Amino acid sequence: MKSQSIYSSLLLCILTFTHFLTITAERCVDIPDPLNPSKQVIVDCPPTVNSDAYVKRQTTNFFEVTHNCTATAALCNKIKEAFNDAGKEISKVLELKQIIKVNATFTDLINPFLLGSAGPARYIPLTSDDKIIRSYPQALVKQFSLSTHPEYNDYDITARLNAAQNWWFRTDNGTIGSDQYDFYAVILHELIHGLGFISSWSNLLETLVDQDTTGLTPFPDFGGDNDSQFEGFLENIFDKYVKFTRNGVVSTSTDYTSQLNESVPIGTSFDTVEEFLARVKSSPQWEIAEFTLESATTNDSLTFTPAEGTSYKEVIYLESGLYPYDQGSSISHVSEKHYELTPDFLMTWSQDPGITLEFAIQRGGNHSSPIGPRILSILESMGYETESFPNPIIPTYEP
Repeated sequence: MKSQSIYSSLLLCILTFTHFLTITAERCVDIPDPLNPSKQVIVDCPPTVNSDAYVKRQTTNFFEVTHNCTATAALCNKIKEAFNDAGKEISKVLELKQIIKVNATFTDLINPFLLGSAGPARYIPLTSDDKIIRSYPQALVKQFSLSTHPEYNDYDITARLNAAQNWWFRTDNGTIGSDQYDFYAVILHELIHGLGFISSWSNLLETLVDQDTTGLTPFPDFGGDNDSQFEGFLENIFDKYVKFTRNGVVSTSTDYTSQLNESVPIGTSFDTVEEFLARVKSSPQWEIAEFTLESATTNDSLTFTPAEGTSYKEVIYLESGLYPYDQGSSISHVSEKHYELTPDFLMTWSQDPGITLEFAIQRGGNHSSPIGPRILSILESMGYETESFPNPIIPTYEP
């Protein structure tokens, strides 16, 4: 989401007040509207034989956008052109194999400060190379070209942009106004979130029951005959490479998740969110959630270590300088403190008005693409193929 600054494109609520989320090998999570992420839909996604042929690499834009625009024809055409340019830019730096389908809506949003939101339309559980099941965004799963895969949603990414905002477009005559936002820059940022640049760690368990935030957890996974049996916390593939530092001790997201999974015996059934949360918070393992919150709100305490062989070799700082913790900004961005004036500015948490993407590129050192080397390395680590990283880590699907 973006609200007078670029916020995380997805706040994935794992539980409603009365029902637990269930993720199994044949069940996926759909997010129909990124502005209402609590209204998720748990769907059956049975094994499907892959019938998609590779799209020719001569294709300059692997993004196919369905536009829902009720503005003037002239404005709608500007929006379409901006999405087209963003799709071409991402298609230049990623070696995509399958078309990524986007459902984009341009309309007045309730929040006058909100610029827009985008995120994966579906999350799919797959087994990573370390034999741990993680959630993968559908846009990425399609690029693996698995012989058999979970059934796909009609769309890979959903996007909502606020028609009430004062937008500037590259095709406009004249310079950007001091109160205008570059639509193209926003679209690029949000589409990258839609590709899966997002963490599963959040304060949602406590906020869902109106409790103050005292800790963070990944997504809880529930199953069983009545969808009420705890089966463990579930990371996103992004989180596989995330590390938390506390008092000089570095721990991986995967280590922390494993420890949290000892808070409640696997297979334990619960009737309500309150009951589950009370059990987790009363366990000794809740201190892991507290440690995570501390790292997520302490400068330089949250990092992303790229996979071996990716195009950027060094540790990348993630956003941990915001206090109190902000679910819309913390963790799922690169550090603004470190990277606002670098080639990786695009995925910092905020964007100032009156700044064009071209100016930000120049200010950051005139990198060849607005998608900087650190951002690219994060996408490569998750599994996206690039010219310099032709053999990404591919998960397995075990229906």
